[in-house]
Amino acid sequence: MEIEPVEGTPVRFPPGRVAIRLNERHRRAYRALYAHYRTVLDGLPVLRERDFDGRAVKVTPAQLDALNRAFASLGATKRLPANVFDAQERSRQGLFKRLQYLS
Repeated sequence: MEIEPVEGTPVRFPPGRVAIRLNERHRRAYRALYAHYRTVLDGLPVLRERDFDGRAVKVTPAQLDALNRAFASLGATKRLPANVFDAQERSRQGLFKRLQYLS
């Protein structure tokens, strides 16, 4: 799934910010990015659940660039997980099966 780049429009207040609108596809991509625990290091904005309902979210241009870079890094071929914790659930099930075998 290819995520299109997010475009920002300048706002009057607060100065130096741009307004962006995010949808459900962006929410899934952001959750996949957040699962890597790199958001602070990459300069991504901290977004809440309500920021993905189509309302304007005000971020700095640097945060917008970081967000677009992160969405582009997901790539067109990489499948976004249905749930952020899918890998954790699979490892837990594998551990459960090994422990069940030992008992």
